[in-house]
Amino acid sequence: MATIRSLSWRSPLLFGYLAVMTAVQLAESRGGLVRWSDYSVLTPLAAAALVPLKRTIVIGVATLAASVAVYGFAVPGVSDGGRAVVVAAAAVSLGLSPVICRTRLHRRPVACPRAEFCEVEAAADNMSAGLTHRIGADACDTASVPVVRTLGESLPKTSAIELAGYCVSPEGSTGQASWLDAIPLPSARIALVAANATRNDGLAPDCAAELRATVRTLAKLDLQPEELLTHVGNALASRQPAGEVGEEHSGVLFSCLYMVYDPVSGHCTCARAGYPPPALVTPDGAITSLDLPASPPLGLEPVPIEMHDVKLEPGSVLLLHTHAPGPLESPLRVQRLPQESPGVESALEATCYVALEALLSGQRYSEAAVLAARTRTFDCGTVACWDLPSEPATVPQARKLVADKLDSWNMKGVIPTAQLIVSELVANAIRHAGPPIQARLIRTEAALICEVSDGSSTSPHLRRAATFDEDGRGLCIVAHLARHWGTRHGMAGKTVWVEHLITAGEGDCASL
Repeated sequence: MATIRSLSWRSPLLFGYLAVMTAVQLAESRGGLVRWSDYSVLTPLAAAALVPLKRTIVIGVATLAASVAVYGFAVPGVSDGGRAVVVAAAAVSLGLSPVICRTRLHRRPVACPRAEFCEVEAAADNMSAGLTHRIGADACDTASVPVVRTLGESLPKTSAIELAGYCVSPEGSTGQASWLDAIPLPSARIALVAANATRNDGLAPDCAAELRATVRTLAKLDLQPEELLTHVGNALASRQPAGEVGEEHSGVLFSCLYMVYDPVSGHCTCARAGYPPPALVTPDGAITSLDLPASPPLGLEPVPIEMHDVKLEPGSVLLLHTHAPGPLESPLRVQRLPQESPGVESALEATCYVALEALLSGQRYSEAAVLAARTRTFDCGTVACWDLPSEPATVPQARKLVADKLDSWNMKGVIPTAQLIVSELVANAIRHAGPPIQARLIRTEAALICEVSDGSSTSPHLRRAATFDEDGRGLCIVAHLARHWGTRHGMAGKTVWVEHLITAGEGDCASL
């Protein structure tokens, strides 16, 4: 391949090669055979796969001219049909070769010079180009060029919060042992995670992948933030070799910030272990840091973790971050917000870029990532809540309340299903739990969430009712109608939630 490419770069060698090819065809085709005419087809195609476009066209034209000269005039024994086939094949090969060459060059990534700003994969706009130019200028003398990447494809689309994220890492980096995550939770809530894993044996990235899967699994169990971190800490402490506590640590240290935001109440419950608190940008533009109780990193010995609840105004922005190298000790400090961002899709992305630039200023870190989350709050047009007495007459009352509310939401098609779900949950709360009983409907873009809360901490379980049993079938019916269902425990009592997927004929949620 290198020999053919070097021949194509030099015109004398190129035409010498064509002369040799013509002589071979003349010598072997005097009997009227056209078996050596394959050169006329293969040569332009091979050039299209190896050399630039201009040289491909030159080779194709020269090959066509040689084929016409040989089989059109120099070889008299070739039939008219054979001559037409050979010339036509050479012409088609000449026409295809530029197409193949352009396709190859279009798909091949173009290397970006180190002296210039590096390629921004997700947002080729003025602001991202300026940031990348500054980073690239700082890294010109290093062995790798940092690349700005978006986290948008990995972030969920939810009604509770608006998300944007960016990270910077050198090309060829194996990845840092830290991550940012957003996990959708039942009842339209969402969990935000910022975590870092350190390990002295060089296996921190593998350990971080396992811990991320663990956190996501525990999050699906709908644990409180301090409970989730406690479970992770106990698991890590049990894996700690004997005799390591109090000595130089050689195992895994896990720092994590775990936050759960509820768009119905506007409250965010937070817990952290060895991780700095997030930055908070209020709707009026003030930048502060959340005051959260601190705990040491997980992995040594079990430590008590305290949860903190904070009320967030609609439109507040939480900024979670991670960086490498170096321990995560201080919170993210952003001094200013962007005034104008004409080339960015949203103001949230502009804020995320400013926070990322604050981490990278002064070449403090070679890798960094920022996750920005703007909060939303559901109003009475998407949430309905009722306090119900703990008596049997409450069940028909709950059915009527649900029907009236869904009718006002223009969701008449889902009324029978929602009435059945709520009545079964309310009846179970009255029979097996106790006051206070509360029913709630949450309307999202794709689903209707029915919740019933009570004062008991006992979780309901599915069971198979026998043929002559008078009860035990209600929860099975609810589980059959629901896309998902589960139980969430709070400070006092529990909440049984059911998520019913809205189909095309059941309601109109387009106005959300």
